[in-house]
Amino acid sequence: MKPRVLVNEVKGEGPPVVLLPGGLTGWVSWTPLANALAARRRTVRVQPIPNELGSAGERGDAGHTAAIERESLLMTVDALGIGTADFMGWSSGGRALIEFALAHPERVRTLTLVEPAAYWILDRLGESTPKVARLNQFLHTRAGQDVSEDDLAEFVELAGLVPSKDQARDRPAWPRRVRHRMALSWSSEQAGRPDRDVAELAGIRCPVLLVRGSETADWLGRVVAVLDDRLPGTRVLELPGDHACHLENPEAFLAAVERHLAQ
Repeated sequence: MKPRVLVNEVKGEGPPVVLLPGGLTGWVSWTPLANALAARRRTVRVQPIPNELGSAGERGDAGHTAAIERESLLMTVDALGIGTADFMGWSSGGRALIEFALAHPERVRTLTLVEPAAYWILDRLGESTPKVARLNQFLHTRAGQDVSEDDLAEFVELAGLVPSKDQARDRPAWPRRVRHRMALSWSSEQAGRPDRDVAELAGIRCPVLLVRGSETADWLGRVVAVLDDRLPGTRVLELPGDHACHLENPEAFLAAVERHLAQ
């Protein structure tokens, strides 16, 4: 598998901001916030390859890696004529942006990371919990496989989007998540574990806004805490809610983002 320009949508004019989604529903999750940002900025939503192909029903390709993800984003901003931009990423999109910022720091003006699913950081620190191990086992055993609705319900719990998988089908987002569930088959070990050391995180020297939910999974909160400790220029925003706290509190999130970008 080779990197390629990602499917993207551009709205608005002004300084560029690039939005990377989480690993399940993809770029549709950013739509309301992107529309608001586009009033002042050239706002780019990108659709990572796992979201594009997984949402079309394709099983994950073992050739897709963190490096493919990183270089595909680089090709995309190059194709759009973007030199330096503000980047925002949620969940796996946040994990991808950590890798991108380490490899291409000159392209990143600021980062906004909403609960980045960078579980590799905890692995490297020897802090993996049973819940992280369970999530990893779940994702890696389903890589390249069909994903059932029961699988999806378990993932939604492990990702901190519901307290229990028994409640997953009761949430308004369930029908949309079902349509995109095959994107989970792209969450292989080689995609989620870049060949990095935790000490390298200090190389991200741009301003970073870290966002976490007040009711999120403990391991996601711990990733945010480690990044806050290891990165030199961070602010932490806690919003009410779970892993999708920025979507549950759009006005507060956008106000914090505007302050962050203005600095």
